[in-house]
Amino acid sequence: MTNMSELKKRIGELNNQTDRFVEEFKEYLQAHQTPDQQNPPFISYFTHSINAATDFQDENLLFGGFHIKNLSSATIEDLYICLRIDTSDPFNFSGKFNNDPSSINAQAILATWERFNHSDDDKEHWFKLGQGHYLKPFDDVSLSDFQITWENHVPFSCSITGFVYTESESDGKTSLNTINIRM
Repeated sequence: MTNMSELKKRIGELNNQTDRFVEEFKEYLQAHQTPDQQNPPFISYFTHSINAATDFQDENLLFGGFHIKNLSSATIEDLYICLRIDTSDPFNFSGKFNNDPSSINAQAILATWERFNHSDDDKEHWFKLGQGHYLKPFDDVSLSDFQITWENHVPFSCSITGFVYTESESDGKTSLNTINIRM
């Protein structure tokens, strides 16, 4: 019995020590955080895969996803993204989004994202969350399965950068990573 009570006592001491360490760490972080250092309300990043064609007559294909994770306890309602595709090489861009949300056919498609023109720059592809969609606290949303295709018989290089805009991030926040292709 003595061994069991000693073990319980030791576990209690370790739990108290852990609690003290956590409190000290919180105090340290609060004391050393400047007013400009705030935790970001969200993060964004790309995932992708490439299907490189072996026949010169076929097209190469990139499947991509742009993901946004809400790190806050607040709902993000006004969410916009810009995918900037920097290349001088010819390519086609497509995906699961509405190009014209006012059309009758688009109303039948319940796409999460609506594409819109926000810039005259043809390298920028702008999207907003569709009507009735928002980013709940600690949830995520994705522009999934966008596709870029290009001819296999010519050299191709491009860089894709993502930017997220919200009411609190009106200057935009750059994604954690980019997609870079050189073939």
